[in-house]
Amino acid sequence: MSGRIVAIIGAGPYGLSLAAHLAARKVEHRIFGHPMLFWSRIAGAGGERYLKSFCFGTNISSPATGSTFADYSIPRGLETFEPCSIRDFAAYGLWFQKKNVGWVEPVEAERVSKTSNGFEIVLSSGERVAAVNVVVATGLSYFAIVPPVFDSLPESLVTHTSKITAFAPFKGQSVAVIGAGQSALEAAALLNEAGAQAQLLVRDNEVLWNSRSARNASLRQRLRSPISGLGGGWRAWVLTHFAGTAYHLPAAWRTRFLKDYLPPEGAWWLRNRIENLVPVHLTTNVAEARRDAAGRVALRLLAGGKEQRITVDHVVAGSGYDIDVERVAFFDPQLRAALHREGGALELNARFEASIPGLYFIGPLSQMSFGPLFRFVVGAEYAARTVAAHLATQARSKK
Repeated sequence: MSGRIVAIIGAGPYGLSLAAHLAARKVEHRIFGHPMLFWSRIAGAGGERYLKSFCFGTNISSPATGSTFADYSIPRGLETFEPCSIRDFAAYGLWFQKKNVGWVEPVEAERVSKTSNGFEIVLSSGERVAAVNVVVATGLSYFAIVPPVFDSLPESLVTHTSKITAFAPFKGQSVAVIGAGQSALEAAALLNEAGAQAQLLVRDNEVLWNSRSARNASLRQRLRSPISGLGGGWRAWVLTHFAGTAYHLPAAWRTRFLKDYLPPEGAWWLRNRIENLVPVHLTTNVAEARRDAAGRVALRLLAGGKEQRITVDHVVAGSGYDIDVERVAFFDPQLRAALHREGGALELNARFEASIPGLYFIGPLSQMSFGPLFRFVVGAEYAARTVAAHLATQARSKK
């Protein structure tokens, strides 16, 4: 290799998509990470776990034909509309990688620092890699967050939903699940199905459920609420089909829209696995959590203005993700400090490039600049095509 390589950190949907597009444009690059590790771990915990996206909205992008989720699913008799099994999605990603990006290096980036000529990456193998460009495509890794009220509890007593490695060991235990979004509701259902005594603690006064989309919608239904890779409705359709539009909107509008778009709610297929099966405590906040003398979790709750106390064996936090570059562990402190922020979020240009030339962010870390589409797999195609086109142009100009 020439030494003027592009280094991609992350081998999930965004990283694999970019590598496939760079290869098609003959741009020298290396991609680091264990393919689909985040999703494979979630699938490996067992139970019926599904993405909230439509199956056709989970395509990993390749300029070559024959690599969509449907291309993988149809010959295997798998679902192609919804619900989209996380186990099938993880398997699809590994199939895509072997088919399109066979050169993934299954090592982790331990440190990224700026040099006079670009960047240096220290890998878990001990190798030091020089790169002229670095693209961070780590997905949701690093960002799982547990509310501070549980900080005093050891990891053996509190677990984020994405960190659960198996549900079977919870059999016979009492578990408090925090939250009312998809991950919390799904965890509660799976815990109940594994034989645990799960209960949901919800801050709001109701649990929201989305409705089932018509698989064969009429023309009238499609005009009233078109279906796109991001979901149903005209807002989702516009965000999907005009993926770069949100970037050009005022920052304050983007921030407000991102906060309000897609509030916590459960998918329709979860509803009959929760209602009348798992106790749900509404308008309930955890005011205090501590480990008691018996090694269990004592919770002091504020429920409808009244104080309650319960004791459980474990807490599961369906508390989502804090998408903050400060949580990415491998950045050199000086590099991190040099990144410009806009209202606390990364400041990116229209090519997904940060304030440090040559450093790019795709996937969830780009959502504050490009909108909610990039929380999801469906945003991978626009991001991969945009960054690959720019880097290909840049590479040609340096020859």
